[in-house]
Amino acid sequence: MSKSTNDPLIILDSDVIRHFLKGGQIHILPKLYPRRLVILDIVKSELCQSRHLVDQVCNFISFFKIIEVQFPTHDMKIFSEYIRLREVELRGDGESACMAFAKFNNHIIASSNLKDIQKYCIDNGITYLTTMDLLLEAYYKNLISKDDCTEFIRTVKESGSKLPVDTIDQYIELLNRTQ
Repeated sequence: MSKSTNDPLIILDSDVIRHFLKGGQIHILPKLYPRRLVILDIVKSELCQSRHLVDQVCNFISFFKIIEVQFPTHDMKIFSEYIRLREVELRGDGESACMAFAKFNNHIIASSNLKDIQKYCIDNGITYLTTMDLLLEAYYKNLISKDDCTEFIRTVKESGSKLPVDTIDQYIELLNRTQ
């Protein structure tokens, strides 16, 4: 695995990829983090269980040169942590893989499944980004307009996914209240 910066890699969980695919803004992610996005084989397999996503996921990885990483089952620290998270704490495969991999490699997790990852990340000093954090950063970097953010949120929520707000302004207000 190689990268051109000293910045930590961003380990993508399936929910974030699904959100950006559903919202029609998948092309924004590589612009936010050039040469830093990683998809673990476990996450890719999880996504590709939905047959309608196979081509979209493969195109995203290929076209944007997303770093594909085979989960390191040979690294007993990482593998043991993955098994513990999955079987003892009953976390999902993708979240468990992302958390174990990030913990021992000092990477960042991109996941909106806060119920499964938030406490673990805080307890282990792992930085995490949600779909809304990524959308906000894209907005601040002028990669997406305010209207496009609202449309993204609406489309993702209409598809059955949960996001905490209806507009990017509401998210900014939410962040300001929690700081």
